Amino acid sequence: MPEFENPPATVDVPASRVTRIVSVDAPVATVWRCLVEPELLARWLGDIAAFPDGIAPGAMGRFAWTGEVVLAARIREVEPASRFSFEWAEGILSDRASLVEVTLREIDGCAQVHLVESGFPLEGDDATRREALRSLAAGWTVELDELVELAESLPR
Repeated sequence: MPEFENPPATVDVPASRVTRIVSVDAPVATVWRCLVEPELLARWLGDIAAFPDGIAPGAMGRFAWTGEVVLAARIREVEPASRFSFEWAEGILSDRASLVEVTLREIDGCAQVHLVESGFPLEGDDATRREALRSLAAGWTVELDELVELAESLPR
């Protein structure tokens, strides 16, 4: 079984973007399930992932972390086993929503996950913006580590 060392998320301050690529010792189909099945999604991203109308373009939902933040979300793209994207913002969706894009591909029987979150409405000087992005990157590092752990624990 391959042992991957996945690097942390990185930030691009001028573009207001966070990126992370991780390798998962699981099939793409398993990782895909972790992205689009709300009960699995909630096991690695937040404590609640609720999409009452299902995971489809235009579907509205929310992510929540117990005792913390609630993010309103709208599914943008669903391309089975290859691409999933959604926009989200604290409270309600607005022009302050950011876009999360996840792309999957298979490499030597394992899944590679490429995540980009962009469109942050950051304010302040470069140092303030850099610190905000680093905080978001730290969050994606934790969350995607949880995705890897979950996907690798599921039956093949």
